[in-house]
Amino acid sequence: MTYRLINIPFAAAASMLLCASVSVSCSKSENHDDHVSEKSDSHEADGHGHHHDLIDFDDSVAAHFGVVAREVRPADFHDVILVSGQIETKASDEAVATAGRSGILTLSPDINTGSIVSAGTPIARISASGVQNSDPTLTASAAKVAAKRELDRLKPLHDDGIVSDEVYNSALRAYEEADATLRSSSQGKPTVVSPKSGVITQLLAKSGEFVEAGQQIAVISGNTNLTLRADVPEKYMPQIQRIESANFRPASSDKFFSIADLGGRMISNPGSAVAQNGFIPIYFVFNNNGAAAPGSFAEIYLKSGVRHDVMSVPIDAIVEVSGNKCVYASLGNGHFAKHVVTTGASDGKNVEITSGIHKGEKIVVKGAPVVRMAETSSQAVPGHTHNH
Repeated sequence: MTYRLINIPFAAAASMLLCASVSVSCSKSENHDDHVSEKSDSHEADGHGHHHDLIDFDDSVAAHFGVVAREVRPADFHDVILVSGQIETKASDEAVATAGRSGILTLSPDINTGSIVSAGTPIARISASGVQNSDPTLTASAAKVAAKRELDRLKPLHDDGIVSDEVYNSALRAYEEADATLRSSSQGKPTVVSPKSGVITQLLAKSGEFVEAGQQIAVISGNTNLTLRADVPEKYMPQIQRIESANFRPASSDKFFSIADLGGRMISNPGSAVAQNGFIPIYFVFNNNGAAAPGSFAEIYLKSGVRHDVMSVPIDAIVEVSGNKCVYASLGNGHFAKHVVTTGASDGKNVEITSGIHKGEKIVVKGAPVVRMAETSSQAVPGHTHNH
């Protein structure tokens, strides 16, 4: 017997697995109508007063696709103030690489914003060739030669009394100044190196650009600690005193981070904060885990007073169905149920549930979209229903 290998895309395979799971359940239902009717009646209104249809979704298939359910119970929940802000580096954690001479800048290969460098790593090279009057060493050398020639011409004349002391001393002074300028310009190195180990957060010049001696070329951050600045509108002044911590999401990421989880803390004294242009800055310091880029803006959830006995679920547990916010409850034995819920405050990671679930229920906290797909698949199977 000859077999033909068929490659099925992952999304299609997932759909087939889900439909297969549902189909098996439907097949059983069609062969055991009396049993299904009895089961449906027992779940049409459960002990919590929810009315719902069952979603048949084999537990092993659900686990394979990352579905995780967790029992929810009332717990402490922080009130939040949603504001914007920016991630900053500590001033003491930054250093600047500068040009030691004037000339045309060429950045080293693989040097970009975000590059990790060690102290002494070459960042760029500066060349004076092809640029008129751009090499301070050549200019200073020529000036010294000219000053020496003039001094040598005047010395015998001065010895013979033909040239006055004033003229000779002026020429001598010009020579000494030219010599000092040459020695100073000779110290200007053509290579720009990193003054410390860290990450290049800014490049202030481009390859092919003419730079002057002393010009800033790059900013390097040690990147060990970062500061989060939250800009709080003045209208929240009464709540500022109760701020304890924060969760935040960098503009470049879809993930939320907790100041506490990053080993951070609030470094401002909210009681002494002064408004600036209608906003009160609140500062937090935290250990950078590499996901938060210095300089990026952030969405910040400031956590203030604690409320007790609040039901909440992770944000990922919420799905929108026909304009309603819903969660899925795991009832065991491969059965799930959808609950329409009412949400309250969010701290950026979890969202308060004011109605729709009860303590002790097992709510899908990961993989809710997968259960939603299983529900859609079950609805697409003819004759699959639990409303008898």
